[in-house]
Amino acid sequence: MRLVNKALALALIPLFLVCTPAFAQQPGVVDAAAMSRAIANKADTEDQQRALVARVLDRAHVREMAARMGLSLEQANSAVATLSGAELNRLAEQAQAVETEALAGGASTVVISVTTLLLILIIVILLVQ
Repeated sequence: MRLVNKALALALIPLFLVCTPAFAQQPGVVDAAAMSRAIANKADTEDQQRALVARVLDRAHVREMAARMGLSLEQANSAVATLSGAELNRLAEQAQAVETEALAGGASTVVISVTTLLLILIIVILLVQ
């Protein structure tokens, strides 16, 4: 039995040595240029999302509400700069809702959305610290 195992192992070793370099020559699933474009697109999207949140935080009524609640918008902006992924997506969606509602009118709705945004920012600030 040992002799059979040794013979089988000796027969398979050259096969593995020949096949491995051939598989190594196959092109990757994604080429480097496509990967670079995807990374650049993700970075651009996150920059746009951060800019959207910054625009909402820069609104006069948001500044007033933050001052009444004793929140630091500088600290909130710093926290937003560190966000990425799902957290930034959620915050950007809320900011987009605020901008959309502000453009459509209905100040009472905007105040509710801004309050929601500020609550999310408070949570983000607490998580970052």
